[in-house]
Amino acid sequence: MKRFLLFLGSNLLLAGLAQAQVGVRAGTNLLNFNTSASDGARPSTSSRLGYQAGIYYQQPLTKRFSLVPEVQFSSEQAQVNADYYRNEQNYSLSNYRLHLSYLNVPVLLRFALGRVYFEAGPQASLLVGGRGSGQGSYLVGGDVGGNYAIDQSAIDRFRRLQYGACVGIGVSLPAGLGLSMRAYQGFTSMNQTTYSQDRAAIPYWAGEMHRQTLQASLTYQLASRYKLAVIKM
Repeated sequence: MKRFLLFLGSNLLLAGLAQAQVGVRAGTNLLNFNTSASDGARPSTSSRLGYQAGIYYQQPLTKRFSLVPEVQFSSEQAQVNADYYRNEQNYSLSNYRLHLSYLNVPVLLRFALGRVYFEAGPQASLLVGGRGSGQGSYLVGGDVGGNYAIDQSAIDRFRRLQYGACVGIGVSLPAGLGLSMRAYQGFTSMNQTTYSQDRAAIPYWAGEMHRQTLQASLTYQLASRYKLAVIKM
């Protein structure tokens, strides 16, 4: 009986691996922020084109459903304008470019209808690099009090580990190729509980700051498959 169960389990595992496929993904992205501004802060974001590349593993669960974990590097950027008002006579203005580099790990459930598929699931993101750089100025008593440069590492400014969810749609093309669109909404606020008072720091505004991205990708599913070996017990 033990030999039979071992034989059955090993063959079920091999059968699953025989249908699983590895693929690669590469494309562009757009970054935006959803903020709850307070204390007079009014940030606005202009998205800039970034890129991402990754590798995924598709494991079929049923005829139409499959599990698709992925590891992806994503370079994202945006132009940010932020005003901070204390009163009509004292406020600061900033205009800076924000670059963010993430290691994303989405785990998606995919539902296929012919060549078209829909997918959704959670995503964990680790901030691995990036920088904010630009210019700022402040007014005191209604007059310009001075200008300053903004230049700070994104790792020093934002939370390293963030969580959110993805939804997407794609189509499988001949020769293993495919096209996909995916949207991400962060659930974890990017803002740290403490922040630098240095004027060179990336401006901070009270309230939550959630990351949003839109990705367009070209995918390629590797043609090679695992082959089953007949095991005689």
